[in-house]
Amino acid sequence: MNRSNYEGATLFARKLRMERRKGWKDELYMPQFPMHEQIKYTLDPATNIARYKLVYKLVKVMDKIPLLPMKQVFLGNMALWCYDSETHEVVIVFKNDEDNFRMLGPLWIVNMSAADINKLLQHDIFYEDKDAHQALLFQRVTCFCYYRGVHAGSLWSEADH
Repeated sequence: MNRSNYEGATLFARKLRMERRKGWKDELYMPQFPMHEQIKYTLDPATNIARYKLVYKLVKVMDKIPLLPMKQVFLGNMALWCYDSETHEVVIVFKNDEDNFRMLGPLWIVNMSAADINKLLQHDIFYEDKDAHQALLFQRVTCFCYYRGVHAGSLWSEADH
């Protein structure tokens, strides 16, 4: 894993090392260990020993990505949005000293209302040069949602393809 390109990869590598030391307590990070299973009715002709194959358990996958319920139409008095390199979040700053809103990932934008996505599109995201890749992901998802018509009130089948 090349951790020089993305700081979040360093946190992930640290988490993997901790899990390995603990004995894989968290099922999410546990690697798949294969089981040896004998192939029925097959013997190696030279040694007369049964042949085995490695069998892996089925991977647990999610059918739907869980999205947090978001406030709708709340960006009316938005001043700016920026990428925070310390917490790896996007911070939306409001006018009139309201509390800032923080987004952990670009997928949260998909769950915003059409008016909020339009408001994000009107403002460019602020970021430091080292965080350009991660910050521009948020900007790209905003553009995608706006131009494809994907937002909290739309169905994927209704969105323009």
